[in-house]
Amino acid sequence: MRRLNRAQLQSFKHNPLLEINMKNIITVITLLFLFIPLSACSKSESIEDIKNFTSLSPVLASAGMPSNSEFSIIQKNGYQHIINLIPGDFSSEKKKINSLGMSFDQIAVNWNEPTLADFKHFVRLMNTYKSDKVLVHCRLNYRASAFAYLYQTTQLGLDESIAQSQMQAIWEPDGTWLKFIKEVQKNYNNPK
Repeated sequence: MRRLNRAQLQSFKHNPLLEINMKNIITVITLLFLFIPLSACSKSESIEDIKNFTSLSPVLASAGMPSNSEFSIIQKNGYQHIINLIPGDFSSEKKKINSLGMSFDQIAVNWNEPTLADFKHFVRLMNTYKSDKVLVHCRLNYRASAFAYLYQTTQLGLDESIAQSQMQAIWEPDGTWLKFIKEVQKNYNNPK
């Protein structure tokens, strides 16, 4: 590769064509900053951007798995409790949530085998939280929306069609999950 000598470098410094090009480049960069909204450059701060987020009532929402940064958004929106329905080690999630002043609970709901005991645990937690804001989540908001549907219909007396349409906006349970829903409904509609 050929190196430029001092005289050649000096000629570049005083070249009017290069000066015009530099002025054009600076002008274009300045215009970009003026006309591109800052929101296009920054991450979203909206709770609705969380995967499959659904506000079900003033105090209950369900969602898919929030990212670490989204827990701050959840906290800023007034949520005080997070219930995670995914099995596994979520100690880092718990630490993050607790550091934001929210509580963390986990019910390890096996996707292939949800149980009445899992739902009863959920009901106990919700009864503890009373009118505090709660976000229940899983990976895609399938488990969470089913639990929220069941809670709203069996515990709060929400109209079946309203709760069902909220859940079906996310997914339509079948197979194992439809069987689980019917088992929970039977248990609470015909208590022993």
